[in-house]
Amino acid sequence: MKNIILSALLFFAISPTSFAQQMLHGKVTDKETGKPLSGASVTFAGSGGTITGEDGSFSIDCNKTKKITISFVGYETYTLNIKNCDAELKISLEPRGRMLETVEISATSNINKALLYQPSSITKLSPLELKRGTGLFLDDAIQTNVPGVTMNRRTVSGGQQFNIRGYGNGSRGTRGISSNFDGQGYKVYLNGIPITDAEGISTFDDLDYSSIGNVEVTKGPAGTLYGLAIAGAVNLSTIKPAKGKTSIGQEVMMGNYGLQRYTTQFEMDKERSAIVLNYGHQKSDGFSIHNKSKKDFANFSGNFQP
Repeated sequence: MKNIILSALLFFAISPTSFAQQMLHGKVTDKETGKPLSGASVTFAGSGGTITGEDGSFSIDCNKTKKITISFVGYETYTLNIKNCDAELKISLEPRGRMLETVEISATSNINKALLYQPSSITKLSPLELKRGTGLFLDDAIQTNVPGVTMNRRTVSGGQQFNIRGYGNGSRGTRGISSNFDGQGYKVYLNGIPITDAEGISTFDDLDYSSIGNVEVTKGPAGTLYGLAIAGAVNLSTIKPAKGKTSIGQEVMMGNYGLQRYTTQFEMDKERSAIVLNYGHQKSDGFSIHNKSKKDFANFSGNFQP
């Protein structure tokens, strides 16, 4: 009986040490600088793990795993097989150089959002609205589809101006639509390139409106995103060639008062490049004396990727 009791006492005395946790200790550092990495993730197979302290050290239960994985933002992930739980690990993570994708920050509207969810008053004209006119000028499409904006011209070939919410024409934008066609108060861009000069004057005479594919009009104070444009901003985009196709076209237009217009357009779209080349000749006798006009225009736009 005494032998049985003694054996039981020995069992209870030995069992706590037999099932005690065996801790694995280690330290994680930067391979290049040798500085400790605080907050690195140390995980083992299955589930569970820990993070390193301020000095880069960690401790985990060695009985639960034979393999650990160490990871940290900006460093290569490291996996280690555990052979000796008594050894203190010294792990150095190698910094990982990673190129981020190109990020473009623009003050224009988000093309992936509907106009209802845009943060400002914006009107967009698609090729459908633009082609309803003659292609000689924009005022037909602007005055029909853009509330609060008017566009006027002096001749068939030139003298165009915008008036956005009653502001945008004349010296300092104060004398209204009857003043000179100097376009004060708004800014105009063609494919992201400013047409408006340093004095705030926008000249449209050299543009071929038949090559315009989209028009975006931002009205009111939101135009100040583009600089000194309290009236608003107008973004013009040229047409884009059909994907994967190459084409050439010729347009001829005849009209009253001796109007003649000839336009040749070349489009090409490849995997890493796209170009649009447009040349035209236009002349008109005008509808009044001293109103005769003639102009030749050429536009080129391209997109190239390495």
